Amino acid sequence: MRNVCSVPLIASGGAGSVEHFRDVFRIADVDGALAASVFHSAEIDIRDLKRYLRAEGTDIRPAGD
Repeated sequence: MRNVCSVPLIASGGAGSVEHFRDVFRIADVDGALAASVFHSAEIDIRDLKRYLRAEGTDIRPAGD
């Protein structure tokens, strides 16, 4: 998809673990990822996710804490 798309690509839905977020940036080469239920249900803490992604080499804004 990246080869034919000139607009930012955002992955949406299906994430259930921090590894899923890591993989979508590494494998799918998207510009962003969005999710809601994993945060609303407290399944994943967004601060922990951001720290994990930064440690894995993903360019992401700090958690702000």
